[in-house]
Parts: sequence; structure tokens; C-alpha cells
Amino acid sequence: MDGAQQRTHTRSDAVRSRVALTDAVERLLREGRVDFSIPELASEAGLGVATAYRHFPAPSDALHAYYARAAGELVEALRDIDVDLDPVRRFETHCREWIAQAQTWGPAVRHIRSHEGFIERLDNGDPSIVALYSALDAVLQALVDAGHMPAGDRRVAVLLWITIFDERVVYDLEHHHGWTAEQIVEHLGQAARGALRIT
Repeated sequence: MDGAQQRTHTRSDAVRSRVALTDAVERLLREGRVDFSIPELASEAGLGVATAYRHFPAPSDALHAYYARAAGELVEALRDIDVDLDPVRRFETHCREWIAQAQTWGPAVRHIRSHEGFIERLDNGDPSIVALYSALDAVLQALVDAGHMPAGDRRVAVLLWITIFDERVVYDLEHHHGWTAEQIVEHLGQAARGALRIT
């Protein structure tokens, strides 16, 4: 194996290790183990402690990486939605995809919510929040342009949408209230339409 092949192999190993560690964060969080140590994370991932520390010097780094991955998956899924849909249909499709995403990572993410507010994090340039805001704001702008929603402070509008679709709400309705995904989409979608005054 020459030098270039060795570097590629090393990078591939590093990527696999980081994915394994981030996957392990999700499993620990789903079990409610928020205060895990890096050695515990390494054990859960089936990796050496030194490897875990190279990727995540502190548990907070691992939690941040997991949150960023979940938020990135949501934004990527929302960006894949056809922008040429009727604006109201586009909004509804975003709501449906959002619930589908939240059902996958919501049970873990609900344990690690930031103490900072959405607008605060947006103003501070948090990459995950900026990307999510951009994706949702485009949907609301299309609704305004088509006359389905009044113009106004869209930062507040996005905040309302995010608040209604909070993964803790989705988790609660699914796991403790027994609603199906369709019921959650219908009720939260109606609540969002009312709060945003979408016609």
C-alpha cells in the first residue's frame, strides 16, 4: 500500500469510527443515558477509548455531533421536496416529512435540547439552525407570494412552526398518547396552519 492509499484507508477508518461513535450516542440517548462518559461511549461503539477521545474529547462534543447529524438529516430531507409544488401542498409535504424524520431521531434528540432559544441560536449563526431556518423560510415565502399567508415577521413564523413540530411533542403523541404518524401530521399540521394563518 503506497502513501496515498494509506492516507485514504486512514481517512476511511476515521469516518467509520466517527459514524460508529455517533450511532452509539443515539443508542445511549434512547436509553436515557445522557450523562455518559467517553469510555462508556467507546464501549457502546465497540471502539478503543483512545479512538473515541480523538473524535470527541468530551461528551458534549459527541452530543453536539449527534444533534448536528440529526438536524442535517432533517434539512436534507426537506430540501429534497419539490420546490415546484403548489405552496400549500409544499407546506403539507414539509410537515409530513418532518414528522417522519422526527420519529427516527426524536426519541434521542429530545434529551439534548439546547438551553438557548431558536432565534438566539439563529442570531449567533448556529449552522444547524441557520440551515433549518433557510429551508423553512423558503416554504413560508412561497405561501406569502401566492397569497396564502399574510406577510409578517417570518422569523417568528418559523419559530412558531418549529415549536409546534418539536420532536418532544411528536415523541409524546406517538409513544404516550398512541397516535399514528397520520394523526400527528393532521393535528400538528392544522395547528401550524392556524398559527401561521395559512389559507
